[in-house]
Amino acid sequence: MATSFRHGNCKLTSSGQALTLLNMSPYQYVISLRIWHPTIPEEDISKIVGRKAKHSWTAGSPRISPKGNPLGGLRDSTYWTTELTTGTLISDPIEVEQALTGFANDLAPLSEFFNGIRGDGGKVEFFVGLFGDGNIVVDLAPSLMGRLAQAGLSICLDYYPWKREGNQEANKE
Repeated sequence: MATSFRHGNCKLTSSGQALTLLNMSPYQYVISLRIWHPTIPEEDISKIVGRKAKHSWTAGSPRISPKGNPLGGLRDSTYWTTELTTGTLISDPIEVEQALTGFANDLAPLSEFFNGIRGDGGKVEFFVGLFGDGNIVVDLAPSLMGRLAQAGLSICLDYYPWKREGNQEANKE
């Protein structure tokens, strides 16, 4: 019985034949880690995760706009996010699935913390912004999905139908 799997724009069979499925152009992406929690202070998240937040606030703090203007009221929960990618990456040579696998492995030691956040009614996710002017295929393997589930991580895929300006040299040597 022949088996096959898809890699990039090709379908590879167990007999070694490669069949072109799509003529896909490279796409761009960014990946962030986002955390919401009912009460934990943002500083504690930074300390435990070992990364500085790009945007954050703590439950009970005054609501303010990104420009620093008061919005009235208090934050009802804590929010914390950090960029995991350095700028905008290009899918050729590193597809988003490979990057997610690497970040899942890097963050695996935090599984107990992430699952505790979920147990408290919070949420932990990889936010993936995808940018392209054509078809984008993201194929998440069961092994990756299982690893994310064990770590208490969900995935948010957000597609933008245009190319993004920014640091596209981060994954070129």
